[in-house]
Amino acid sequence: MKALVYYGPKDLRLTDVDDLKVRKGEVLLKIKSCGICGSDVHGYLGITGRRIPPMIMGHEFAGEVVELGEDTHLGYKPGDRVTVQPVNFCGECENCKKGYTNVCTNKRFYGVLDVNGAFAEYLCVPEKLLYPLPDHISYSIGALIEPLAVAYCGVKKAGDLAGKNVLIVGGGTIGQLVLSVVKTMKPKAIIMSDLSDFRLECAKQLGATHTINPKNKNFVDEVKKALNGDLIDVALEAVGVASTVEQALSVLKNQGTCIWIGNSAKTVEVNMQDVVTKELKILGSYIYTHEEFGETIDFLSKNDLALEKLISKEISIEEAAEMFEELLTATEKYLKVIVNFD
Repeated sequence: MKALVYYGPKDLRLTDVDDLKVRKGEVLLKIKSCGICGSDVHGYLGITGRRIPPMIMGHEFAGEVVELGEDTHLGYKPGDRVTVQPVNFCGECENCKKGYTNVCTNKRFYGVLDVNGAFAEYLCVPEKLLYPLPDHISYSIGALIEPLAVAYCGVKKAGDLAGKNVLIVGGGTIGQLVLSVVKTMKPKAIIMSDLSDFRLECAKQLGATHTINPKNKNFVDEVKKALNGDLIDVALEAVGVASTVEQALSVLKNQGTCIWIGNSAKTVEVNMQDVVTKELKILGSYIYTHEEFGETIDFLSKNDLALEKLISKEISIEEAAEMFEELLTATEKYLKVIVNFD
């Protein structure tokens, strides 16, 4: 079968690899669509240590059931359309037993480290990781369910947003998906902040009431101007570096909440006195649990999120290596690129 194999920094090659044999408890999938994540692009550069060559990346995917291994019992059959929750959790550790499969101490993440993912024609995954893909959701949109789950779980931690002022810092794919979820919750205002006017324009199309490019501006003043002197009830940070964390915290009301979804810098410096004296709440949000992945599919089925607006381009696996190189510099051109298979 054909697969896009990562051999080292900036070395992706379409390669013929051995066909897969389905094992006990597994399902063989024909991959239909797989999204290129920003973390895949960073992995392509070899700067994260999260891709160990040679391996196959790709963790945002949907496909068709081809073959069932022994001891599969959840009722799937060949031809079924599915999406996959890509965190293979053990189910036995203390975290799993509490339902926190996202922090399973033995987890294996498809398309990360040395675990082969879905930039390939076929992939075998444990049956327990499958979710049915509703008929009205295309494979391309099905590939967006994984990043949507990241956004959904971050917003979920914020609680009731009705009538509140919400700030989203970072207009990449996750930030735009956060916006898509937030707008269904009837907030008073949604501000998107980003240094890219391209991304801010996308945010306007998805329902942001205000956008701010903070370059060479006083961010607090810009937020007050947008909100007629008011400040932010809930901020969702979707970048994960010191400057954007500072932005998110700087405009919160007393007892405001900041959800950290971004995960770039290992450490950031915060104004602890502000956190203490304003009684700010800071919550981390790490990907999603297996159950929350299913909740995300239900949420998508019940809400018109217009996710097709986030798909900048759909390509074939033959075009993927060249696209990875282009994504290093074409930051003003693409949000989400989907690799489709015949």
